[in-house]
Amino acid sequence: MAMGTLFVLSGLAESVGAISLIPLLGALFGETATSNPLLEQIRGLFGLVGIEPTLEALLLVLCAAMVCKGGLVFFAFRQAGYIEAEVMTRLRLQLLDGLLGARWPYFASQSAGSLTHALSLETNQAGVALRSLGQAMSHLVQVIAYLGTGLLVSWQLLVVGVFGGALFSLVFRGLVSSVRRAGARQAEAANRMTAMFTDSLVGAKPLKVMGAEKGFIRYVKVQVDHFKTATRQYVVGSSSLVSVQEPSLVLLLALGLYVAATRLSLPSSTLLVMAFFFFRILSRFSSFQQAVQMYAACEGGLLSLLGKLSSITDHAEGENGSNDVVLSRAVTLRKVCVSYGDRQVLRNLDLEVRFGSLTSLCGPSGVGKTTVADVVTGLIMPDSGEVLVDGVPLREIEMRCWRQQIGYVPQELFLFNDSVKNNVLLGRDYPDEEVWEALERAGAAGFVRSCAGGLDFVVGEHGRMLSGGQRQRLMIARALISKPRLLILDEATTGLDAETEAGILESLSAIKGEMMILAISHQPAIKAVSDAIHDFGVPGEGERVTHES
Repeated sequence: MAMGTLFVLSGLAESVGAISLIPLLGALFGETATSNPLLEQIRGLFGLVGIEPTLEALLLVLCAAMVCKGGLVFFAFRQAGYIEAEVMTRLRLQLLDGLLGARWPYFASQSAGSLTHALSLETNQAGVALRSLGQAMSHLVQVIAYLGTGLLVSWQLLVVGVFGGALFSLVFRGLVSSVRRAGARQAEAANRMTAMFTDSLVGAKPLKVMGAEKGFIRYVKVQVDHFKTATRQYVVGSSSLVSVQEPSLVLLLALGLYVAATRLSLPSSTLLVMAFFFFRILSRFSSFQQAVQMYAACEGGLLSLLGKLSSITDHAEGENGSNDVVLSRAVTLRKVCVSYGDRQVLRNLDLEVRFGSLTSLCGPSGVGKTTVADVVTGLIMPDSGEVLVDGVPLREIEMRCWRQQIGYVPQELFLFNDSVKNNVLLGRDYPDEEVWEALERAGAAGFVRSCAGGLDFVVGEHGRMLSGGQRQRLMIARALISKPRLLILDEATTGLDAETEAGILESLSAIKGEMMILAISHQPAIKAVSDAIHDFGVPGEGERVTHES
C-alpha cells in the first residue's frame, strides 16, 4: 500500500512539472490566452496557490517537482526492497517451522533436495513475484494518475491514452502467458535437478571410490537438459517481450502525435505536453507489462512453494495431551503394533525401560529397533497398543514437554560446518560452563581443549576435521547439555573401532544413574554395559529374549 501511494505521488509530482511547461512553451512559441485557452486555466491554477507564473517561478516549480518525484521514487523502490526481504524471510521461517512441526512419516518421505530448493531459490522467487505484483499494481495506479492530470490538458488525451494502453496490453498478452508457462516448467525442472544435486553431493564418496562418476553424470544430465530447455524457452519469451516493447511504444507515440497534430488542431505547447503525457502513460503500461512478465517468470516457484506450504500444513502434527509429566520411573510399551504399509514391523510388543539404567535393543537390521525409539519419542503413533510414561499414556502428555526431556544421538551424522559450541547448542541458550560440563560428561572435553580455539574450533563440513569417535562424542554432548531424563542412542557406536567404542560406552556407564538410557545397536559390546538387554528376532514377530543384570 505504501509503495503504491509513493508511486502515485511521484506521478502527480511529475505531472505538475509537466503542466508548468505549458506556459514556458507557450511563451517560446508566442502563444497567447486567445490562441491557447489552456494558458489562462493554468495561470488560474497557479494563482490559487499564490504563485505568479513568471519564468523564474515556473522553472522553480518544474525543478521542485522533478526533485520531489525523484525522492518519492527512491522511497518507493526502497519500500519494495523491504517488502521483498520481509516476504522471503517470513516464508523461509514459515516453511522451516512447518517442516519441523510436520508428522515424521511425512517429513521422512520428502526429498531433501526439493526442500533445500524451496528454502533457498523458491523463497527468493516468491519474494520477487510478490514485489513484481505490487509494482504492476503501482504502475497501473500511476497510469490513472497521469490520465487524471492529463485531463487538465485535453480530454482527447484520456481517450487516446486508454486506447493505446489497452492495445499495448492486448498485443503482449500472449507473450506474457508464454513466459508464465516457461517459468512454471523451469521451476519444476529446477526442483528435480536440485534434489538430484543434493543427493549426489551426499553420496560423493561412494561414487568416487567405485569409479561411477561418469555414469552418474550421464544420469544427472537428463534432468539438467530438461532445465536447460525450460530456461531457453523462458529467456526467448522474456527477451522477445523486452525487444518488441520499445519499438511498439515509439510507433504508438508517433501515431498518437500524428492524430493529435492533424485532427485536433491543438496549440504547439499543448501538443508537446500531450506528447509527454501520452509517452508516460504508454511507458507505465510498458512497465506494467514488464512487472507482469517478471511475476509470470517467478510464478512457478511461488506456486510450488505455496503448494509445499499447503501440503506441510495438511500434515502438521496434531495437538496431543496437556499433562506435564517429568520422567522418573519407567517408559512402558503395551501390545504395541506398527506397520509401514503392508509390512508389519512391531506386533504386540511389550517392553519396559527403567529410569537410572541402560537398556539396549539388539538384533539385526530391519527388526524394528529404531521404530521402538520413534514410538517412544512420539514421532510415530502405534497402530494399536499404547505407550506409558510413568504410567501416563503418551497421548495425554503435552508432546513438546515430553520431547524437551529427551536427548537423541542419531545414527546419521548431524554436524554443521560451524564451531564446537554452536554444534552443541543448536541455537539453545546455555552458558559456556554448561557446554563444557556436557563435553566432560560425553568424554569430549579433552580433545576440544586441544583444538585451536577450543569451543570456537570449526569442525568442518559434517565434522570432517574430527575423527569418528570425536564426532560421536560431540553429538552425545549435544544430547546431554539439556540434562535429559531420557537419552536415546541409535547405533551411536556403529563404524567405530573397538577402543573408541569402549571409551564411549564407559562414558555412558558413568552417567546412566542420572537418566534413562535407551541404546539401539547390533554391536555386541553394548551388552556388556547394559542393565537390560532386549534381543529382537524376526521382523514383525515381536519376539525377543530379555536379560536383566
